[in-house]
Amino acid sequence: MLDQYRCDFAEFNIACAREHYLFQSGQKTALDIAPIYERYSQLFDRSVVDLFKRELAASSADFETENASARRFFAFAVEQYLEDSVKRLTEEIGQFESGATVEWRGSEMTFQDATVAIMTESVRKSRQAIYRGRLAVIEQSNSLRAERLLKLHEAARSLEYSSYTDLFEQLRQLDYSALTREAATFLSGTEAVYVTRLDQVLSHSLGLRVGEAERSDAMYLLHLTSFDHQFPQNQMLQIYSETMTGLGIRVDGQKNISIDSEPRRRKNPRAFCIPISIPDDIRLVIRPTGGQSDYQSFLHESGHAQHYGWSSPDLPPEFKYTGDYALTETYAFLFNHLISDSDWLAAFVGIKNSIEFTRSVMLARLVQVRRYVAKLMYERQLHLGDDVAASAELFADLQTRATCFKTDPSDFLFDLDDSFYSASYLRAWAFEVSLRDYLKTRFGSRWWASSRTGDFLREIWETGDRYSADEMAAQIGIGPIRLDPLIDEFNAALK
Repeated sequence: MLDQYRCDFAEFNIACAREHYLFQSGQKTALDIAPIYERYSQLFDRSVVDLFKRELAASSADFETENASARRFFAFAVEQYLEDSVKRLTEEIGQFESGATVEWRGSEMTFQDATVAIMTESVRKSRQAIYRGRLAVIEQSNSLRAERLLKLHEAARSLEYSSYTDLFEQLRQLDYSALTREAATFLSGTEAVYVTRLDQVLSHSLGLRVGEAERSDAMYLLHLTSFDHQFPQNQMLQIYSETMTGLGIRVDGQKNISIDSEPRRRKNPRAFCIPISIPDDIRLVIRPTGGQSDYQSFLHESGHAQHYGWSSPDLPPEFKYTGDYALTETYAFLFNHLISDSDWLAAFVGIKNSIEFTRSVMLARLVQVRRYVAKLMYERQLHLGDDVAASAELFADLQTRATCFKTDPSDFLFDLDDSFYSASYLRAWAFEVSLRDYLKTRFGSRWWASSRTGDFLREIWETGDRYSADEMAAQIGIGPIRLDPLIDEFNAALK
């Protein structure tokens, strides 16, 4: 039974990943996942969920790998049971956004193009107008998102959990209350340097003060458009190749990792990586426009691609397609952070004096981390009950206070990922700082130029998703994942 389940499990993940790739890359206008869920419904019906739950309860601690497999299959069955309950709504939301347009100056742009336009529009009134058009699209789909959220909550309770929050705390073996408290110390620990530096940058760059800026201003500011000329579009892939060569990785020989850089109209504006068949078919997708934001997102997704691409083909599928999202995000952030490494910038981008740029990047990153702290605080409250309408103001208040950018309540369901992904991001940011320090200590400050670093990374990547982020940190010898080193890094960079 288990052998057949593994086979069907792998086929399901491959089919879903391929469908999401085709849709997100702009090659399909409709997301057709419902037929896939119906074809593989035996993997996550209620009887299978209950079966894995009983097996876990009766398991012996002496069989570590078998228990880890059972936990993965149980978590997968539960999460897909939830997703199966909302598959039609997921399709409907995706199709609505794919076809939605934003009117601007007598013409129409796609919903995806509107995001790019806001990030690059230097005239504040213009980007505010585009942002309002984008919000109008989001507001039109909020009723669908609310319906989807309530169905997810209902499905969680049907599995005999007290709430959606309770379900994911048990699946992830994490205490979101404790993580939220620790995250709150991150806000207080970076507050002084953040507000001071943000006020300086807003005043200099936009003629605004803290308290006056809005979310559309944040999107433009974080894009760091004034530095874009130093990051030409036509050099990005070459710089990626040269960076990997320094680690002993020849990307031109990686036939299992393909780069999709075709400029399709409805392609997702941000780079993304979709591992269709691990490790044999990994898609690294970019909609190139140039600028440091492109470089950052592409480097981030390349970390995912290398992780999946070097996973051992001998791993059972449950250690390829499911796991602790914080682990792969850690590898992604490791390469993402290169953009704020002055030695890397000098070596590969040709920026000799990068002080102003790296400080700007670190401030933009701090905005993002603080935004995700607020997301975690919000999600923990949102998923404890069913009063969806009341959550809009909570979302806006938490985001505004954490980031100092006025946030519209309309975004309260759009700016939301399933399964507490915000917690995975925060744990990954924290783990990445410690991992990077470990690499610098062991291989030197230019760790990215050492084939020995590449050997080490390939060794841990080979384990795929077998271990959680905390388990991997312990194996490396880093110790428990904490936010304190992240606080220290931001305070040192922005003081």
